[in-house]
Amino acid sequence: MAEEDITELLSRRSDLSTFLVHFTRDFHRKSAKRNLKRILRTATLEARSAFGPAKDLSRKKDRDSQRCVSFSEVPLEHLSCLTCEIPGRRIRLSSFGLAFTKMRAREKGANPVWYMDITPGHDFLTKSLDKMIEAEQCRGVFRDSHLSKICPFIEQMGTGVRRSDGHRYQKEFWWEREWRHVGNFRFFTSDLAFGFAPERYVEEFEELMHRPNHRSVRFLDPNWSAERMIAHLARYDGILSPF
Repeated sequence: MAEEDITELLSRRSDLSTFLVHFTRDFHRKSAKRNLKRILRTATLEARSAFGPAKDLSRKKDRDSQRCVSFSEVPLEHLSCLTCEIPGRRIRLSSFGLAFTKMRAREKGANPVWYMDITPGHDFLTKSLDKMIEAEQCRGVFRDSHLSKICPFIEQMGTGVRRSDGHRYQKEFWWEREWRHVGNFRFFTSDLAFGFAPERYVEEFEELMHRPNHRSVRFLDPNWSAERMIAHLARYDGILSPF
C-alpha cells in the first residue's frame, strides 16, 4: 500500500476543518450586521471580552490582559450549530462573520483552547490553577507573568452538582472547538477566505467587498448546505437538487 502525505490524508476527514470562523453579535446598541461592516472597514476584530480562569480578577489591567478574539473550527456544514439559539449559552451569535484559513490565523497568533474538566472529582486541575493565579495576583504582577499569557487559552468544561448549593451545572461547549487570539486581531483583505451573512444580505456584502483589480471576497449563509456553499463559491447559478 502506497504511503500518503499526512496533509492529503487529513484533508479527507470531514470532522476536521481548514477554516477558523468568527461570528459577530449585537453589541452596545449596534447590530451584528453593522459590526461586521465596521470590522471590514477597519480590518480589525476587537478583543472586547476577557476569557479564561483569570477573566474576573479585581484589577482592571489584569482583566484587560485576558481580552481575546474568539474563533471556532467547526466544519462548514455544521456552522448552524454556532448561530442557532441554544439554552444556557451566554453569547448569542449572529449569521454575520468571517472565515480565515487555520494556517493564516495561526501565523497571526491564534491558538486552540485547552479545555479543563470541572466534573466533580476533577477539581485537582482547577484548584492548582486557581492557586497559581492567586499567588501571581498577590504579588501584583499577574498581567506581566507567564501565567497571564496562558490563562486566556484555558476554558472549563463539565457537568455536575455544586456542593455549596446543590445547583446542577452543565458547561459543555467544548464541541465548539474554540480558538482564541489575545488582543485585537488585525488582518488584510487578502487574509480573508470568505465571509458570512444571512442569504438576503449576501449580495450586499459581496458588492461591498468587490475589488475590480484584486480578489473579491465571497459571502455565504452559514445555514446553507455544504453543496450550496460550494456552488456559490464556484459561481454556479443553476438548479441545485438531490434528484
